[in-house]
Amino acid sequence: MGTSLSRTFPVALAASLAAALLAGCGSPSEGGAAKATDVPAAPVGTPKITTAVIEPVPVEAYLLTEEQWTTLGKAESALRVRCMERFGFAYEEPLPVGESSGQTISQYRYGKLDPAKTAVHGYRMPPAPSSSSSGEVRKKPTATERMVLSGTADLTAKSGKGGQKVNGETVPDGGCVGEAQRKLGDYGDAQIANDVNLGSFGKSLQDGRVLAVFAKWSRCMEESGYHYKTPMDASEDEKWRGETASAEEKTVATADAHCKIRNNVAGVWYAVDVAYQKQAIEEHAEELDQVRKAIAGQLKAAAGVLGD
Repeated sequence: MGTSLSRTFPVALAASLAAALLAGCGSPSEGGAAKATDVPAAPVGTPKITTAVIEPVPVEAYLLTEEQWTTLGKAESALRVRCMERFGFAYEEPLPVGESSGQTISQYRYGKLDPAKTAVHGYRMPPAPSSSSSGEVRKKPTATERMVLSGTADLTAKSGKGGQKVNGETVPDGGCVGEAQRKLGDYGDAQIANDVNLGSFGKSLQDGRVLAVFAKWSRCMEESGYHYKTPMDASEDEKWRGETASAEEKTVATADAHCKIRNNVAGVWYAVDVAYQKQAIEEHAEELDQVRKAIAGQLKAAAGVLGD
């Protein structure tokens, strides 16, 4: 599995999709554009998607949801605290755990779709729920506490081998942080699942069916006086680099959303994207089955830690 890292869904998704573009829209196993023989059959029953993507994309079954990340993060935090207590330290986590935003991996996968929201936020993400905090100032860990946490006295190193004796206990490899991660299986999104996720998206951007609906969207935008070839060209316009959404950005983003609805851009794009994902999931079924089992095991371990 991957490393134990927290992620903010909108930011992570934007980075993931950008990576797909920069990677040349390659497949999970090899780079470059999809060969004609690799293109899945035309989707049957293309869904009508208007202001929101309701159905998850198939690969979401092999990627941690936001709620699962939160659960595992809380369990890891609890394990670190318990480990520190074993060494005689009343340790508090330095950062509160934020509230769930309720967002899914597929929610913004095909851009902003809801004109009511783009009129307010433009191409920006709506503000995430703020983290809860008691307002108390937590004391900084001492040098010894930092060593127990990380397994090393070297302040420039993130982790060490441990082995030091503190209050009669031996510091574990990687300190309490490393111990907590190992107990939860070093959770994170598996590389193969990320490859399927990014690969299908990259291939969809080169698929003739998606390019055709982009062309319809582009003509629709021209009717409003905006000249963009693809929805990405509109959302990534350098004019939107400011700290807040300008009136022009909100207007363009709203026209964009209306043109997506009018031409069912998200519906066609979703269907093609899903077809490529299903193809890749079938090719990597054995690996992905192990990923699903690993996630289930990690969540079971987290539930045991949290007493759920």
